[in-house]
Amino acid sequence: MTITFQDGELRQLLRDHVQHTQPELLANEKDQTLTYPDWLGAGYKRDIGLPSGIDLTLHRYHLHKDLVQVCSADQSDCFEFVFGLTTQSQYNERPVFSDRHAHLLGPEQQDSRWREFAKKDYLAVDIHLDPPLLAALVESHSARLPKPLQKMLAGDSEISLAEPIAITPEMQTALWQILQCPYQGLTKTLYLEAKSLELIALFLDTIDDGTTAKPILHQDDLERIHQARQILQSNLQTPPCLIDLARQVGLNDRKLKEGFRQAFNTTVFGYLTQQRMEKACQLLGQQRSVAAVAAIVGYASPTAFSGAFRRKFGVTPKAYQLASCRGA
Repeated sequence: MTITFQDGELRQLLRDHVQHTQPELLANEKDQTLTYPDWLGAGYKRDIGLPSGIDLTLHRYHLHKDLVQVCSADQSDCFEFVFGLTTQSQYNERPVFSDRHAHLLGPEQQDSRWREFAKKDYLAVDIHLDPPLLAALVESHSARLPKPLQKMLAGDSEISLAEPIAITPEMQTALWQILQCPYQGLTKTLYLEAKSLELIALFLDTIDDGTTAKPILHQDDLERIHQARQILQSNLQTPPCLIDLARQVGLNDRKLKEGFRQAFNTTVFGYLTQQRMEKACQLLGQQRSVAAVAAIVGYASPTAFSGAFRRKFGVTPKAYQLASCRGA
């Protein structure tokens, strides 16, 4: 079953639900959390307004039923950078967006439809900017921007979506730092503004306007590289070394390294580290001990794990747990 909401109806439903159940979540005009009623889903959207004019929406929920939001052209007048970590959604009947993809939506010139799928985790960060603010940020570099973005900034009515790109490890780190921001007050505001600008910069640096040709991976090699990724996901505690991994999937180590970077926009080691950190976040959120988490994700000691976690997210595992408790 699919539920369809017209302009703003979903947010009003969530707001009414929170007003009746947890009105304290709406007390701060610049930081409000909208939770889902049990019949629709579980989790929340959190809206944060920053003094610079940047608005953030943090998504952390899953739906019990498929959902479609219909937005009229006059309901959307900003640029929206969407960074999805674990999402599955569809924009205007285009191919489905899968995990770890980022895309840019421009001000709508026509009605749009956004479909989200039931029983799928939705973990994402949206960054909203008014056109004048984005134009001011890139003013001195506009001629060097990718062509689709130049057209969007110029108000091209036929381009409202830049082609999705794979989220890089650097983007993933900044996204997790936003989602688990450990600070309050002025420090939180400055931290979130800095991380938002960092994500926009990384997106603009990564977006491909089609001018750079990339070598094409043969289907057989691509399948072997995906198999290598699956082996890493299944063996976070005791992963094979690069040579053994390459041997297991029938590639030489050089082809595995080059193909892995092309397919997933990261190195084999970078992917392994990211998977370990994401698993660690999940376990820490369940209030498992740091020592237990370190062992499960393959670190020789809690100290080594804590150091790697802090380098990745800018906070210690203990600080992350405290932040998770506050957000629960």
